[in-house]
Amino acid sequence: MFEKKHRESGFSLVELMVVCAIIGIASALAIPNYVEWKAQHDLREAVSEFAGNLNLARVVAMNRNRQATVTIQVGGTGLINVDGTAGGTPIFSTQTLSGSVTGLPSGTTNVNFSSMGLSTAAANQIIPLVNTRGLSYSVSVMPSGKVTWCPKATCP
Repeated sequence: MFEKKHRESGFSLVELMVVCAIIGIASALAIPNYVEWKAQHDLREAVSEFAGNLNLARVVAMNRNRQATVTIQVGGTGLINVDGTAGGTPIFSTQTLSGSVTGLPSGTTNVNFSSMGLSTAAANQIIPLVNTRGLSYSVSVMPSGKVTWCPKATCP
């Protein structure tokens, strides 16, 4: 006597299109922020790695009781290469910083540490690194040999 209606379940085409439109708009708003964050992250990682290499060279200079040199330069491919030696012996293999780090204002920079771990520069040596988006972080080497980095074009 009473027939049970079969209710169909699922989503209509209009509902699916609305959801797709919302996801598309959210993605369009999020992608530029992600690209900016990724470039900043890569630069921070490269600067941190470079500062670590400088600290390693300082420790090696003190342990081996000889001068250590770290060279940072723009390579032929436009990438930044870091190389370190102590008394002609490599401290670490040549490393290439992240691909988004493309700028080094001075071309080639050498940082030298004496056998006592002191920088041979008379004043703070500031090495700025620039990424493809124009963001600049810098590494500072004090005459005492202390290495720091900061998210600015020049460290205090």
